[in-house]
This record gives sequence, C-alpha cells and structure tokens, in this order.
Amino acid sequence: MTARLFLTNCIHPPILCNSLQVNNVFQKEVPSLKNTVENMLNFYSQIRKVYINEFTRRFQEKTFSPNELDILVFLSNNPSINTASLLCTCLNVSKGLICRSVDNLSSKELLICRPDENDRRIQHLLLTPKASPIIDQIRCVCESMDKELLQGISPEEIAQMEDTMNRILERFVKKAKGE
Repeated sequence: MTARLFLTNCIHPPILCNSLQVNNVFQKEVPSLKNTVENMLNFYSQIRKVYINEFTRRFQEKTFSPNELDILVFLSNNPSINTASLLCTCLNVSKGLICRSVDNLSSKELLICRPDENDRRIQHLLLTPKASPIIDQIRCVCESMDKELLQGISPEEIAQMEDTMNRILERFVKKAKGE
C-alpha cells in the first residue's frame, strides 16, 4: 500500500489545467492520456465515491458521515496506513475533516488513538473491537456491490487488471526507493 501514497502525489498540473492550449500541447507530448496515473487515480476516486454513497445510504440509521465510513473501511483494509496525515493523502481530504471524523468515531468508541513509540507527536488510529460488526456489515455491502458491478467481467479479466496494477505499483515502489 505504500505505493498508493506515491501515486497520490503524482498529479501533474498540465493534465488538470482547463486551458485547451496547454492540454493540446501536452497531448502532443504524450500520445494517450487514457492510461495515465492521474486517470487511474481519478477512476479509483470515482469508485470509492460510489461505494461510500452506497454505504451512506445503507447506514443512514447509524448516523455515520460518508467520511467516517470511508475511514472505517480504509483502516480496516489498510491497518498500517493509520495516521491522520496519511489518511489525508490517501483519501484526498483535509486534515480538519479527518480530525472531526476521528473525534466522532472515537466518541462512538470505534476508534482509538495511540501515540507512536518513537515520536509522541504522531498518533496512530486503530479500530476497536466495537468497530468489527460495522466493518463486517460494510464488507457484506462491498461483496454485494462487487457481485453486481463486476457481473459480466470474467475472473481472468479481473486477474489481468490486478496483475497489471501490481506491476505498475511495484515500479512506483522501486522508483520511490531510488532503484
């Protein structure tokens, strides 16, 4: 998952610029923008939003904000990426929103903050056992959505996409390590 952090910081202003002239110049330098890291990040962001909207709809009675659900899912799937600043980077949200959501989840006893052993300024965010039933419900919703959304896509196609993404992420990890 470390590679995801590096991917999140790879957005280049020319691609995001609304100026047609800049985009046309950039497109001449890079033949296809369809397969860029920025577009992959955009796809992941869109996918995450669909899931969070569905979670929000299904968990309305439990009074979770979309961001609180996002944090619960993210921490459950990525237990080693567990600081507020890493969440800001990975989830692409402000530190203030993370802090409010962490406070709310802590008050519901679903999350605890533990100081880092080496640097007391760093707080690690950890799910409590009380979060387990909610995480299980979220996973059930995920499985249901996966079944619905991936219908008609063969296991081989999914495996190929995963293989390709793993190879891309490995390259980013090597680049980050200076290899």
